[in-house]
Amino acid sequence: MPAGLLVAGLAIAAAVVYLIVANTRSSAVYYMTIAELKHCTTCSSQAVRVMGVVQPGSIERHDQTLSFVITDNRQSLPVVYSGVVPDIFQAGIQVVVEGYYHGQGTFEAQTLLAKCPSKFQAATPTPSSS
Repeated sequence: MPAGLLVAGLAIAAAVVYLIVANTRSSAVYYMTIAELKHCTTCSSQAVRVMGVVQPGSIERHDQTLSFVITDNRQSLPVVYSGVVPDIFQAGIQVVVEGYYHGQGTFEAQTLLAKCPSKFQAATPTPSSS
């Protein structure tokens, strides 16, 4: 095999690996816990994602604005959001909010993603009739 073909093949393989790694990093979804957000010193200048469970009794609707509290069973975070609310949004559901937190007070969400509760349950084996 000529050396030129070998070099070209290695260059193509390296390019493919690079594209896979670069794409995986850019589409990776990372979110913080409420505790991580509250201890973050650089988060006030950038958009961040935070995950939590919508606290029962905390949902309030005011015209075009939705306010609620998310919790991680240790800490809570008030959230305000103006936008399209997912159909499955309700108390007790896990959500990821993306937006800005200025170090204290309310998290200003620009995106609200609700995790769909699993509709699948573990199959229970039935006794065979043989």
